Amino acid sequence: MLFVTVTQITYSQEDRLTGILKSEINRNFALLKEQPVPAYYICYRVNDSKTHEISASFGNLVYSVPFAYRRCKVEVRVGSYKMDNTRELKGVQNDRRFLNTIISQENNEQAIKMALWKITDENYKESVKKFENVKANVAVKVASEDKSDDFSQESRETYVEPPLKQFRDIKFDPAEWERKVRKISAVFSENKDVYESSASMTVETVRKYFVDTEGAEIAENLYAFRFMINASTVADDGMSLPLYKSYFAFDIKDLPSEDKLVKDAKELSQMVSALRKAPVAETYSGPALMTAEAAGVFFHEIFGHRIEGARLKQEGDAQTFKKKIGDMVLPEDISIIFDPALKKYKGIPLNGSYIFDDEGVRGQKVEIIKNGILKSFLMSRTPIDGFPKSNGHGRAMIQFDNVTRQSNMIIETSAPKTEAQLRALLVEQLKKENREYGYIFDKVSGGFTTTGRYMPNAFNVTPLIVYKIFADGRPDELVRGVDLIGTPLSIFSQVAACGDDHDAFNGSCGAESGSIPVSCVSPTLYIKMIETQKKSKSQNQPPILERP
Repeated sequence: MLFVTVTQITYSQEDRLTGILKSEINRNFALLKEQPVPAYYICYRVNDSKTHEISASFGNLVYSVPFAYRRCKVEVRVGSYKMDNTRELKGVQNDRRFLNTIISQENNEQAIKMALWKITDENYKESVKKFENVKANVAVKVASEDKSDDFSQESRETYVEPPLKQFRDIKFDPAEWERKVRKISAVFSENKDVYESSASMTVETVRKYFVDTEGAEIAENLYAFRFMINASTVADDGMSLPLYKSYFAFDIKDLPSEDKLVKDAKELSQMVSALRKAPVAETYSGPALMTAEAAGVFFHEIFGHRIEGARLKQEGDAQTFKKKIGDMVLPEDISIIFDPALKKYKGIPLNGSYIFDDEGVRGQKVEIIKNGILKSFLMSRTPIDGFPKSNGHGRAMIQFDNVTRQSNMIIETSAPKTEAQLRALLVEQLKKENREYGYIFDKVSGGFTTTGRYMPNAFNVTPLIVYKIFADGRPDELVRGVDLIGTPLSIFSQVAACGDDHDAFNGSCGAESGSIPVSCVSPTLYIKMIETQKKSKSQNQPPILERP
């Protein structure tokens, strides 16, 4: 049974778009539900986005670009909650058409309704074609392993925030930030080991609208301020060596000071030179430490994608954890939650925060692992057996269809250890195994993972800064050219201890529904057994000419 809950509503004469969307969706639904193949659900998503991006390289401004648009994504479902046009076609390359349109930035009712009418009509016709294919596919293919419905029925809410602030109201001065990015990027002009570099500032404000034929009415504001410093070089053997430092805040005043940014750029420049001279690491299998920031990327790649519910419904997915509810999958002192409503964790702003997901469902705190035991999954409105309801994790870029995606992942431990204790555990294990050294992964850039059955169910994380830790107490040694590889269940079984610190990976995650903002907060990890391989490198010679 569907019902509507009014939790907050603040209308403004300046913000008429919600009313226009509601009027047109109701008009179109009244017609489409009477067709021979009736629509049973329609939703409109609109992102009203305003951004300003500034970038400089070696002290020179490359661009300073303001940009604004309103993009609308329309979804029309035909069939029923039990079976509709979104069902996976078995044995067929599933064609994902991303039907969306740019709409007027002005609240001109006729112009917006014309755009919505056209894209809704096109979407409905595509949905009918897909539904006919679904019915034929169901008739000739084996029965699905998962018997759940195609679409869940959820409580709907009305939530309308006041209109977004204007750029002038958030105290963003483009000229001042142009000066800053020039100054910070100029740091790399002093180091001829740096072949490419940039400093960039991005200000983004997005007002997200959502209305559907079940009664949801949402207008939510998102603010993001990002600063990025990049530098890279090429070693004599042709290996590319990139480094970066990124910063994220919800308020522009919470970004680091100019002096801090300059200091960090200088440290990055020094590390680029050190990496260029560092020896290439050999392949390795043994114990290691992973700093908190690196561990955030590690958990995101090897674990996060494997507990996204919609993925577990696909016949071709490896479904690593689907049958492991109630099983011990991590040490009993480790718990993992996802909480999109959490904007900060111990003072760290979290990039994956939101109130409502892109299916109009309020984001909920989900206890995925409790004391090492797998308890739940992230869920969108695509149910799976045993999990018929969404917990607010249906997400997508505005151009794409929604799927289940991550939000803010928090890894916590009830038995934290100091950095000295973790290093002692590592050295003790090295001595037991008669090894000369282990590794500490200090910074990573990201990675990728495969979750399908068609190839090995593995991950690859790309470390940027790696040190050898010697069993005999020698100083740590910087190395380069390491890729961290493995399979999820095997490496999970090797996580042995967590630190008493924490840091966040604030980044973007790319998958079927595009690139979305995510966060992962983790302590430092001690892992009893990891595996590395040598990083691929270009066979081209580095530059012959000296950099100017």
